Amino acid sequence: MSDSEILVPPPTGSGVAFVTGAAGFLGGAVAGALVRGGWRVAGFDVMQGWAGGCAHWITGEVAREGLARAAAEIGAPEIIFHAAGGSSVGASVADPEADFARTVLSLRETLAFMAQHAPDVRLIYPSSAAVYGAAEAGPVEESAWLQPISPYGRNKLQAEFEIATARVNAVVLRFFSLYGPGLRKQLLWDLATRLAAGPDRLELSGTGEELRDFLFIDDAVRLVGLAASGRSTILNGGRGEAVSVREAAATLARALGSKAEIGFSGEARAGDPQALVADVSKARAFGVAPRVGFEEGVRRYARWFQGLPP
Repeated sequence: MSDSEILVPPPTGSGVAFVTGAAGFLGGAVAGALVRGGWRVAGFDVMQGWAGGCAHWITGEVAREGLARAAAEIGAPEIIFHAAGGSSVGASVADPEADFARTVLSLRETLAFMAQHAPDVRLIYPSSAAVYGAAEAGPVEESAWLQPISPYGRNKLQAEFEIATARVNAVVLRFFSLYGPGLRKQLLWDLATRLAAGPDRLELSGTGEELRDFLFIDDAVRLVGLAASGRSTILNGGRGEAVSVREAAATLARALGSKAEIGFSGEARAGDPQALVADVSKARAFGVAPRVGFEEGVRRYARWFQGLPP
């Protein structure tokens, strides 16, 4: 993937971008794309993680004071990609209060910084399809009823509400199932880790017929690039294609060369909907269409997991 294909716009004016959650899967990918695109990037995360090329890095919880220090160091940002927050339905079910603090309180600190130091900055917020909750099997439009069924989804929806009431220049991206090299959580990582042990059979939760919409990380970053230069809106981030969990598991097993028999318990995990598939017509109308198909993306993910070049 060349930097020109990422669609992160070239610097204008100060060319400064802040990325919170910059040590994470999505935040790190966006920070790297911005650095390669010529931006001066300040990264923020509770983990040190990836900091390569960042002009400034702060380790710790997102706080308005830290954001202000970074602005004093490298200049006020033109873009803030606020990826800090909870990133797992399971973790939110286990500790809802911690998920609220990571997701909602960190956003409040960012909005407070913006109000005082950068009122014209563009905020790009990676929300989640979890705000739709138990959606029907068909593709979900951005105008669909919002009825989250997990603390993670409820906290993402609260964050969206606070962005709307703050009346800031913002784009909200409701990502569906992100994956790709570097992902160390969720279905594909858990399955790859278990398959690497060489079992003859393994069992996953659910029925296997649950439907998901998988978006490769490169395509997610392209959508962020579009958001950086487009108008304020809410966009779904997905491929618009339904893949069953059973099919996803079988595809990954093949890519890893595993012969393991994969079964399902028949019992869904708390907070997991039956189907989440995006209607992506709005994003396509804005000029970005996903390029990486699921089988190709899984092949790249498997090679990364095995320590092989893509």
